[in-house]
Amino acid sequence: MSEQDKLDEAVEHAVEMAANKSAEKEIRELSDFESAIDETLATGYLDDTLTVTDADGVAQVLPVLDSEPISHLVKGLEDVGGSANVFVHTADGVVALSVVEHNPNAEE
Repeated sequence: MSEQDKLDEAVEHAVEMAANKSAEKEIRELSDFESAIDETLATGYLDDTLTVTDADGVAQVLPVLDSEPISHLVKGLEDVGGSANVFVHTADGVVALSVVEHNPNAEE
C-alpha cells in the first residue's frame, strides 16, 4: 500500500469518525428534547398549545431539531397522518408550529 493510499485511508477513517460523532450528538440532543417535551406534556402546561388533533381527537406531537433536514420533518408528518403539533428546538428556544394538513398525494 502506497503512502498516498495510507493517507487517503486515514483521512477517510477520520471523516467517518467525525460523522459518526456528529450523528450520535444529534441523536442524543433529539432524545433529550423529546424527553423534555414529554415531561412538559405530562404537566398539562402545553395543553392550550396542542391545537391540532387527528380524527380520533388525539393531539399528535412531533419534536424536531432545527439542525435536521426538512425531509425528516416531512417524513415525521407522514408517519403521524399529516397533521401534528410540531415543536422545533432552536438555539434561541422552542418554536411551536401547528401543521394542519400535509398530504403529498393530494392534487393541487
